[in-house]
Amino acid sequence: MFQMLQTLADTRRFFQDNDWRTMIRRMNARDTHPVIQFMKYGICGVGAAITHNGTLLLITSLWLPVWKGMLIDGVPLDEASRASNLKMANIWAFPSGVLFAYITNTLWVFTRGRHSRLKEFALFVGVAALAFFPGLVVVDWLAGHLHLPSTVAQIGFILTSVVVNFVCRKLFIFKQ
Repeated sequence: MFQMLQTLADTRRFFQDNDWRTMIRRMNARDTHPVIQFMKYGICGVGAAITHNGTLLLITSLWLPVWKGMLIDGVPLDEASRASNLKMANIWAFPSGVLFAYITNTLWVFTRGRHSRLKEFALFVGVAALAFFPGLVVVDWLAGHLHLPSTVAQIGFILTSVVVNFVCRKLFIFKQ
């Protein structure tokens, strides 16, 4: 616990003591502090979430409705269909977010080389799936059982996967 607090204090001090040019140079370095690496990972994650959710929005606007109060052939969308459509839309949107995350993480966050590119990508997708499927359970629980808005269920989906993805990718897929 003390070491983690010391790490956070060191990171705060780094940002406090340096100018923007130095901070950006450190952000773009491969051998950067773990907290800065996690920040970079977070930025890539936001991009992946935007990509995934943008794809999801397109799917739900054109194909699988998920918004409360929508009429389908004059009949209101029921809760079970809404939850089911949201899960299916997430499944269809999954590849776009994972591909974005893989490309940005290999270019900016992690150092490649622990595995061959094919094995690395397969592990990356496997870890994403490991975090993805519990997210679908959260979507079903929040939207289907608690009847919360689709947006709230989607936030639950995102939060479910962030930590699992980072830890597994850092420890098992990339060199650092």
